[in-house]
Amino acid sequence: MGKIDKEKEEISWIKFWIGVSVASMMGLISWLVNNYESANSIMLILDTASILAIAIFIVKLNKIGLKKIKELENL
Repeated sequence: MGKIDKEKEEISWIKFWIGVSVASMMGLISWLVNNYESANSIMLILDTASILAIAIFIVKLNKIGLKKIKELENL
């Protein structure tokens, strides 16, 4: 496998994990909206912290993916 093919596969892998992360975050947000009044405060705090952690993870993955795309131009 050539270097360009390896880079393309890594970009595809990053796109996959961004998709999984977005789906997870949407699920956590929908749980928060549906259970806001009935859930205890610990669950709400943990859910909010999870949403923020996944959002940071998505931003980091996006930066890595964009960097790899720019590197792909040089190959």
